[in-house]
Amino acid sequence: MSTTPAALSRYRATVHAEMRASFPDAVSAVQPIYDFARYALGWQDEAGVSADASGKGARAALTMLGAEAISQDSAAIQRAAAGAAAVEIVHNFSLVHDDVQDGDAERRGRPTVWRLWGVAQAINTGDLMRELADAALRRALLHGADASTVIEAGRRLNRATMLMIEGQYLDLTFERRMDVSVSEYLAMVERKTGAMMGVSLAIGAVLAGASEAQADALDRAGTRLGRCFQMRDDWLGIWADPDALGKPTDADIRRRKKSFPILFALENAPAEARRQLVETYESVADVGDGENNGENAGSLPDAQVDWVHQLLGEVGADDATDAAARFEYDAFRRELSEAAPHEAAVADLEELALFTLERDR
Repeated sequence: MSTTPAALSRYRATVHAEMRASFPDAVSAVQPIYDFARYALGWQDEAGVSADASGKGARAALTMLGAEAISQDSAAIQRAAAGAAAVEIVHNFSLVHDDVQDGDAERRGRPTVWRLWGVAQAINTGDLMRELADAALRRALLHGADASTVIEAGRRLNRATMLMIEGQYLDLTFERRMDVSVSEYLAMVERKTGAMMGVSLAIGAVLAGASEAQADALDRAGTRLGRCFQMRDDWLGIWADPDALGKPTDADIRRRKKSFPILFALENAPAEARRQLVETYESVADVGDGENNGENAGSLPDAQVDWVHQLLGEVGADDATDAAARFEYDAFRRELSEAAPHEAAVADLEELALFTLERDR
């Protein structure tokens, strides 16, 4: 597996400083709701003690690399950091709400916001973080960006956020359907994961002075990288090394998640095996409304998990999922070249893309 790219951490401190600066310094900032947001961002624990539990920051790194693809000027990079802060806060806001919708009790090895402070306050926290993201983006004005550039960056971020929410809507509807096609699934992934990765590259480029055509090409490249990311995620959810992944494999099967391997099997398995797979998965509709059911709600017993895993191997779903991820990786590289980026940025972006393709967690 590729080593962790240096680009993931190069601007981490700069971006986090911009994120922190988006919080108001008035009296309202000491209200507990802001501590909930800081907890969600991994900066402190539930008692308010400083912590370092943030995510990888892949979207923030993409934003900074999007800027580097266009300009090497330090002022342009600083403007991009405001965009990176906005993108990272939006991503984390979506995770707070996703945890509520999926009933997940843990994220990054810690209790989720809703688990600690309740569903209502988790919704409030996510809403607050979405507003903080806009505040972070506006800080680009303080670093010399003109108003029209910030408006354009905001337009792109708003559009991507709406696409991400569309993707989450589709993902939830798929839980009730057994006729989901691979093409429908890819359209959902393009929204839920791809849109935010695409806009990450594009916003960095816009704030660094890119043309519309360059920003659009980088958006398309990031979108393909997002699809690659999800294909790899789906592969890891079934075939990863549990020790490297940090959690049991087969969790996606146990929870009857309609990931790419499952949908591939539904389209390619022999008729009788497909019928059995449908019967195994469709009973998920009987376990509740999908809200706060927890990780074990409606989960498959070991014998059925083993059977599904065996079927996936028989139809070649593991190789097909890997091939799908590699197809998106190649598409990313083609779209990236269309943006005519600086050579140094290309090397970093390709390293990050290869890491996405070959990561083990």
